[in-house]
Amino acid sequence: MKKCLFILLITGHAYGAISPSQVKESALKFHPTVLAAMERMLAGEESITGAKGAFDAKAVSDYRRQLKGDYKTTVARSFLVKPLGLANSKIYAGAEEVSNSAGRLSPVYNTGNPATTGQPGIYSVLGLQLSLWKNLTLDPSRAALKTARFDATIAKAQKKLTELDIGRLGQLAYWEWVTAQKVKNAYEELLKNGETRNQYLEARTKKGDIAQIVVTENEQYVASRKGSLQAARERLLRAEYALSMFHRDENGEPIILASGEAFEDYPANLADFLKDIDLNSDIEELIKKRPDMKNLETYVNKTEVYLELAKQDLRPQVDVSTEYYKRSAAGTNMPDDYLMVLAQVSIPIERNLGNGNIAAARARQMVAQRELSYGLQSYKYEVMASRKALLLQLEQVTQSEIEFTKSKELVTSESYKFKSGGGNLFLVNIREQAQASAEASFHESRLRFMNTLLNYKALVSTSE
Repeated sequence: MKKCLFILLITGHAYGAISPSQVKESALKFHPTVLAAMERMLAGEESITGAKGAFDAKAVSDYRRQLKGDYKTTVARSFLVKPLGLANSKIYAGAEEVSNSAGRLSPVYNTGNPATTGQPGIYSVLGLQLSLWKNLTLDPSRAALKTARFDATIAKAQKKLTELDIGRLGQLAYWEWVTAQKVKNAYEELLKNGETRNQYLEARTKKGDIAQIVVTENEQYVASRKGSLQAARERLLRAEYALSMFHRDENGEPIILASGEAFEDYPANLADFLKDIDLNSDIEELIKKRPDMKNLETYVNKTEVYLELAKQDLRPQVDVSTEYYKRSAAGTNMPDDYLMVLAQVSIPIERNLGNGNIAAARARQMVAQRELSYGLQSYKYEVMASRKALLLQLEQVTQSEIEFTKSKELVTSESYKFKSGGGNLFLVNIREQAQASAEASFHESRLRFMNTLLNYKALVSTSE
């Protein structure tokens, strides 16, 4: 019962005609593309959490056992390691135990202290490791976190762009459906006039007032009009299914509107739509707030991260580790504590890896910069063109309406002359077909205006 009431509500049966705003609201709530954009945004946010995982603390253990030799030495180490987001560094704390078959040993293997069974060779260890050259300013983990944040920003802006686009397409599908109905009605009326005239001509032929060839000529016009009507009906059918992709029920399933569905029509004066939009806003200010322009800038920033990471491949690796050992028990002849420093150096001899990665990163950066430049230019020109097109198309609607009105006057005049015996069948049919074409052209001009209007409104919408 609730589902039925919901369907009645959104289709207009219970609470009035269907409107473009209802279609837009339904599309933004249920359209799969919008839902997918939402999931991509959530995935981007979770990717940041995943990238932060590179800096999660870890419990690390290793165990080594000498299997040959007089003294079978065992080394056991257990640490808690915490990577840091600075200089590719990490800190760790734990314990190390070294022993052999004679007893426990000091980890300082060159102290000369004899191993004595029962002596505690267990030391607490506190260590720090960091990079002094390669990976000092950026390492793969920090790069992954930065790019994940950029990707999340892009996904969030893309969600906004998707909502703008689906809202626009949903309303455009609505106006296409309205226009298709009106065009279909125009050709239905045209066919009806031809069939009515055919009955009139057949009656006159039976009386001998006109020749059979006149009826044949009119039947030719009727056949042509039937073909035009079938094309208009096909267009309406396609419009109904296209609209159902945006107009959905509470379960997100498409709703195909029934024949004769009440709908919100075009307003008598399309110029009223222009009262609600700004045709003089500063384009440069719009660019600063546009999600798509922000995304292009973010892509450029993302390529800068990849370029900086690629440059690390040409830098010598100089990693330094320092470890402080503290004996866990006193009263023996082994040292109480000591400090060890380890330096690891790796110098690239061949430079293919670094040069190749840097060249590829620079090429990707150039692509992103050119796309940004073209995007800015395209946006400016499209906004300016749309502003002028709206005014021109509004004038086209006015002229199409005048043409439609005059064509009706000509049909009325020519039909009267034909029935009075002063006209001819050819002119009557030509006038009627011209009226139907003028009416269809009038409806199409309004659809073109709505298309440009919806496109412009989406263009000047911002993320704020």
